[in-house]
Amino acid sequence: MRIITARNLLAGIVIPAALLGSCTTPPGTGKARGIEALADDPRLGEKLDKVCFTSTIDGFRANGRDTVVLDDSPNRHYLVETTGGCINLDYAQSIAIDSKLSCIRKGDYLIVSDSAFSITGSTGAAPQRCLIKSLYAWDDDAVTEDEPEEE
Repeated sequence: MRIITARNLLAGIVIPAALLGSCTTPPGTGKARGIEALADDPRLGEKLDKVCFTSTIDGFRANGRDTVVLDDSPNRHYLVETTGGCINLDYAQSIAIDSKLSCIRKGDYLIVSDSAFSITGSTGAAPQRCLIKSLYAWDDDAVTEDEPEEE
């Protein structure tokens, strides 16, 4: 039988906590996420208060951990930024919009599923509700730094 003293108990708590803390990145030193990661991207357009006629949105792409591009038509695209709690967005196969009106705004939700055939999810888990933090225009035709301009 092992006797746990206060010293052993403290070492059992502090050492694992210190090791866990060493795996985290201090704020401001890690990779930028969300809109911050796209700040210099010429495809990022103006910030929008709302995007209307959400029933015409027919696809999504370029989904990452905090952002996704929604396609409204061949020429209209919108970048949606979600709050940091939307961990399944980068694996999304289906996305639905939860809005009270025909427009989406900050504070509405994306419903994210890992199944392409059902919003329920392929794992049987419930879909994730992702709070919309901001909306931006997105221009696919804008030149990025790694793409030379055509002459």
